[in-house]
Amino acid sequence: MSRTLSRNQCIASAVGSSVLSSIATLFKVQGVISVPPVLSAAGGVLIAGILSIAYLFARGQLPKLSSLRAIIFPLLMLILCRPIISNLLFTIGLSMSSGIKAIFLTKMEPYLVLFWVWILDGKKPAPWHLALLFIHVIGALLLSLGDLTTGHEFQWGDLFILVAVVTAALSYRYAPQVTKVLSPIQASTLTETIGGLLILPFALIICPLEFGHAQQIGWGYILVHSLLFYTIALPLLYASMQGIESWLASTLRAVGPIVALPIAWMFFGERLVPIQILGAALVIITSAAISRAERRSKS
Repeated sequence: MSRTLSRNQCIASAVGSSVLSSIATLFKVQGVISVPPVLSAAGGVLIAGILSIAYLFARGQLPKLSSLRAIIFPLLMLILCRPIISNLLFTIGLSMSSGIKAIFLTKMEPYLVLFWVWILDGKKPAPWHLALLFIHVIGALLLSLGDLTTGHEFQWGDLFILVAVVTAALSYRYAPQVTKVLSPIQASTLTETIGGLLILPFALIICPLEFGHAQQIGWGYILVHSLLFYTIALPLLYASMQGIESWLASTLRAVGPIVALPIAWMFFGERLVPIQILGAALVIITSAAISRAERRSKS
């Protein structure tokens, strides 16, 4: 049984996860420049899984197979949603888009979490939430279409990223069930390792391994992404959902771009045009508004 954190610790974990995952995305964008996206997706999660297994083994904390019987279905759904479908689509999208746009587009997650609750549980969002969602989508479209000189390729990449976020939002339904039995790092280790092993054969068939200078640099970026996102940020996200609601854990991820944006500008030369800055502002403001509205409804 995993240790439950206090509510404040869970909120801090969600914010930390957001910041690290946003920064990690910037490194992954650099990696897919020279490493094929399908191979990057498979290798990234598998590297993280192997490193996490070594860590758990050294601490004598490897999960017991007997403990998995009660969570087989949510664990399989978590594997399907995060390291397989969402990971593949997101990585392919990154190869056709920019890191900054991807970071802001992922902030649609709070609304997509509510969408899945509506579809699967029949809990219809309040009209206020739907109004915020409409404004939020406008912001996402401004991000996607703001730079009219980029062409259709970037727009296709944004579409892949949005579908990836839809799938990632579904994982919020199953992660709390898994972390009732496994610790956050055990949950992320299992999902990453199994997901990577399932994707890798397919990736190797369509993308033969190359180890030229450019590929070595690319794998270096993928390694940094794996360390930041899969071994640290994702366990922090799972930990946060032990003590706070899924919508709040998702909404707090809007903090990430505030930290990642100056890093993207200073180190990777990425920037947004003015209309995209407006779109990014709409995404963050509406994410904050849905969080505030939900806190009031729970009080």
